[in-house]
This record gives sequence, structure tokens and C-alpha cells, in this order.
Amino acid sequence: MDKMSIEQEFIYFINNILEREKIDLIVCTERKATSIIRALIEEIDEPLQWKWDKVLSSLAICQFDWLSFSGTKVLLFDELVHHGKTLNNHKRRLDDVIKKSGRNGIEIITAGFTVWEKCEYKPDYAFFASVDAETYESKREKMVSMLQEYGSLLLDTEHVEISVRLQCGMRDFYDTLARDAEHGYTHSFISGAQRTNLTINYPDIINNKVLNSYLLPGSNTNNVVCKVRVVEKTHDKFSILPIFYPNIRCEFNDNWTRNLPDFIDKSYLLNASCSVLFYYVSLLASIELLRGIVSVLSELTRDERIVLEMPKEKVEHLISVFPRINIERLRRYISDIVSEAQMIKPKRGKQSAKALYVNEKKLLGLCGRVMNRMVLDNDYFPDGISWKQLMQIAEEENKKIGLNPQEYTVIVDRLIDNSLIVTSIRELISHNGDRYVIRTFVPEGEVVSDRIRQQLMVRNPECLILT
Repeated sequence: MDKMSIEQEFIYFINNILEREKIDLIVCTERKATSIIRALIEEIDEPLQWKWDKVLSSLAICQFDWLSFSGTKVLLFDELVHHGKTLNNHKRRLDDVIKKSGRNGIEIITAGFTVWEKCEYKPDYAFFASVDAETYESKREKMVSMLQEYGSLLLDTEHVEISVRLQCGMRDFYDTLARDAEHGYTHSFISGAQRTNLTINYPDIINNKVLNSYLLPGSNTNNVVCKVRVVEKTHDKFSILPIFYPNIRCEFNDNWTRNLPDFIDKSYLLNASCSVLFYYVSLLASIELLRGIVSVLSELTRDERIVLEMPKEKVEHLISVFPRINIERLRRYISDIVSEAQMIKPKRGKQSAKALYVNEKKLLGLCGRVMNRMVLDNDYFPDGISWKQLMQIAEEENKKIGLNPQEYTVIVDRLIDNSLIVTSIRELISHNGDRYVIRTFVPEGEVVSDRIRQQLMVRNPECLILT
């Protein structure tokens, strides 16, 4: 028998559990686990035969309608199990949520693709059941490489995504996209998979009135993640992902729900948690960024130099994070925005902005320095640091590297693509007692932090091995 690829190993492993245990629902513990499930369903030649309405992110277990769930077995899936505490905590939380919903008779089966030999809480199933530290890290790197091969670690399930097929050069495509922001805010850089990706920071908001109606009163959009990422999948196929995480003030307002589009279950949001509100507002805000992107691409579309596509599967994955939304209505909502935006004249002329290339050597040097700071500061900020704090660190460390202003903002994308940092959220109380939820960033697990600390014993931060 020929040696299986890592994709085939995952398919074999998961299918075996699904068939043996008669699984009704897969719950993914972390973003990378969700990314792997998405790659297996959507990206490979012989995909996992599993529907998105049977996949749930751990972010969404409190949103899921457990009382209406007719199944009896849930697979809690994690791609890597180190000490096992994270998986065990997810299982206890999932069990608690199910019981509090009033639903009984659901069995939770745990599975870890690769498990460390010193793991304290072993899963029920494992493909590599007891590996040493070196093998564990090697398997992790193979998983990251697999996801990079399919474009990016952004194969998670909370982002809207549209596809573009090029019938023009990449340079023309990227320079056209640069018109969606002021000059100097659009940068191309080499990804971990050696592809040329693009990030547009603070793209244009075409309809501020609509955007503001989606923000909870008192929320703000200053010093937050607001970007459009463009990921090279193949030489002529790209994915466009708008990403917008305002700082959300958790002050529910009945007037707010009246403005929401019809794909959202408004009655459910009446008693939703702050974290749920954060993700819903961020989804709506991100979709608004599509207006500017589609507007600047309209000429290339009319000239048939690109083909904009929004396949059904590019929306279906959202149900794993937003199980209460109506997917078909969401797809129509996005299609309407795309159609409207194609009729809007771009805000800037053709020569007003260009995509600027970020020096790869300097970028990696800055990534090393920023990772050093994040690992050392992690004890003080266990829930992660905000975008503003991260950019302040990058600005300080960049004084030793010498990238141009705004170039250093792409370090976040490079670090996420290399699975060195992950995103989270944090609830804060302002000086006047208001509750806010913000996006945060944290090193990706103990393995990454330990590896950075070990390298720092013998390396300058600029020379850390990050790829």
C-alpha cells in the first residue's frame, strides 16, 4: 500500500470514527481543527462526504439549538492533543452547555489526530496515539503546510469569502485592488507557502449609514482590525476575505435589531451573550467591506479580465459559527451587495494608489521580534493583546528593522498563516462601567511558545525560525 498523504490520513481517521460510532455532529475545538475540516470538505480531490449543517465550531455551541437536535452522538475533534487539558476543558464545557439546554442522552466522543506521549487526558480515538515531542512538532508542521497549500490558515469558518479567476496579470489585479484604500495602505507579501498575498488595511467604507446601523450603540471602529485579505490559491485563482472587528459595546438596543437583515434570527439575539453579539456585528461589518472591493474591480469585471464568483460552498461554512442564520438568505444578501457595488464608481482613479511590496527578509525579522515580545508578555495578557497593542509593539520593534510606515501591519497575516498566533476575544470594562468586547491575538499554544523561548536562548529575535 502506498504511503498516505496527510489529507488521506485525516479522511481515513475521521471516516472510521463517523462510521463506527454513527456520529451525528462534529464539533471542532479550535480554529485550526475547523480549518482542517473545511479543507477536507471543500479543497481536496476526494473530499470528506459531510454536510456543513453537521459541523459546529466550539465558538458556537451556546448558539446551537440542542433541544431540536435529533442526534445522539457528537464527535469532539482536535487535530493536536498536547497535555489534553484544552480538549478536556472543551468536553466539559460542551457537556455543560448540552445539559443546561435541557437535552439528555447525547454522548460526546473525543478524537485527536496526533497525541503527545505525555498527554494527561487521552482522547477516545487517535490516529497517532503516543508520539514524542519531535514527532508531535513534525506532524504539526505538516498540518500547517497542508493548510498553506490550500491557500491560507484563513480556511476558518467565520469569514465571508468570494473567489476571483484572473484573466489578467496579478500586478494589474493587485494595483486595481489598491484603489480601495489610500495610497500606502495596500501591501503584497510572500506567504508561508511562498505565494504572493495582499492585504488592504482600512479599505473604504462605501455606505457609512448602513455600517453604523449594524454597530451596537457606543461601539467604535478606531484602532481595530479592518482589512481585506487577498489570498493566492493558484496562479489564476484568488480568494477575497473582508475582515472587520469593531470594538463592540455590549449594550443591547431594540432599535438595533430592527435594522438587521433578514438572514439573522432577531429573536435569538435578544438574549445573546456579548461574545455572540461580537461575532454577529463583525460578520455584518465585514460584508460591508465588499462594496468597496467590488466597486474597484468593476472595470476588470466588465472587460472580462477577471471573473467574480461566489460559489454556494463559500457561504455554507458560516453555519458552523452562526448556526442560527439562514444561509440561503445570506447568500442572496451578499449577491445583492455585489450586484449593487458593480454599479458604483470607484472613489479613486487608476493611478491614485499602487500595491507596495514588503521586503521578505525585513518582514521575517520583524515577525521574530514581535513573537519574542508576545511570548514574553503572554503571562501578563493570557487572553491576548489587542490590535492596538500589537501594532504598538510592531512599531517599536520596527525601529530596529526599518520597514516603511504601514508595512509592518502585515506581520499579523504572516504570523497567522504560519500558525504562530491565533485570534481570541476579550471582555473589558471601561472606566465608566460599560462592557466591551474586542479582538485579541495570542501565541498559538504551548508548543509555539516553548519553541520561541528555546530559540531565544541561542538566537537573536530577528533570526527566529518562523517558517
